[in-house]
Amino acid sequence: MELSTFAISFPIDQETLEELKELIEECEHSDGRSYRQILNEWAWTSAETKGFTVVAYDEERLVGVISAVDMIGVHVYEWSCVVSPSDRRQGVGMELFNTLKENMELRGAEGNLGLAISDSESGKAFMQKMDYHYEFSETTLEAEAFNGEETAERLKINMYDGEYEELAPILMAAFGDTEEEVMALIDFNSHDASRTIWLVFEEGEAVGTVTTVEAEDSLWITALAVHPSQTGKGIGSTLLKHCRFEAGRKEKEKVMLDVEIDNKEALSIYKRAGFSNVLQVDYYKTGLPVS
Repeated sequence: MELSTFAISFPIDQETLEELKELIEECEHSDGRSYRQILNEWAWTSAETKGFTVVAYDEERLVGVISAVDMIGVHVYEWSCVVSPSDRRQGVGMELFNTLKENMELRGAEGNLGLAISDSESGKAFMQKMDYHYEFSETTLEAEAFNGEETAERLKINMYDGEYEELAPILMAAFGDTEEEVMALIDFNSHDASRTIWLVFEEGEAVGTVTTVEAEDSLWITALAVHPSQTGKGIGSTLLKHCRFEAGRKEKEKVMLDVEIDNKEALSIYKRAGFSNVLQVDYYKTGLPVS
């Protein structure tokens, strides 16, 4: 095997994109599971998303890829790897990983998480071989988009228009983040054209928020938060319903979100709102520095 590896920053050129899609289809057909989501395929054509792929070629044939994405622009990369079924156990994954480490260091990464599908024994073994240890798991939930007109409720939901003093306290109180962390999150979400921040008001007071992210056929939900003093009033459910109507307006097929499996309260809310499980992903972290 004459292996060569190198990194390609987003957005990926069309020729490489087609090669990557063929590789993923081959792996999915062989393994009987979907890899598109865990590889963050949606990000590959985005000029606004910080990330890159590491590709491995045997001469001119693509045999493996690692996709790494800085999901919220804070220099922490989430990455996952697939290798062509006929080229596994030949050191392709190790070569991809070494090139990944080099490129994260070049990009000033402050941390990284490796992702593997929960029922993949080979994914778990690869993470352990790379000296990564299990941290937590998330499940992906989805629900169909709503079509038609959204019914007016007591709560008013508006697009974020610079109301930082109202938005920041909700995020800090709900997530326990510092103001600096919240400021970075708001800045990232408000400067990405695919993302929209929403604020929900009750009698003129901001009580909750959610951010929607457009993908090919889906609208993703992230940063859903209700101020702790306002929980138990149906605000979260109203935001979820709003997102499903927004997906319909955007002509998306479904709404999707990720939630940690230990967050039983959130899981219960999502399932009552009509969301169902489609995938579980394990997150791994290394105790070693990036370099």
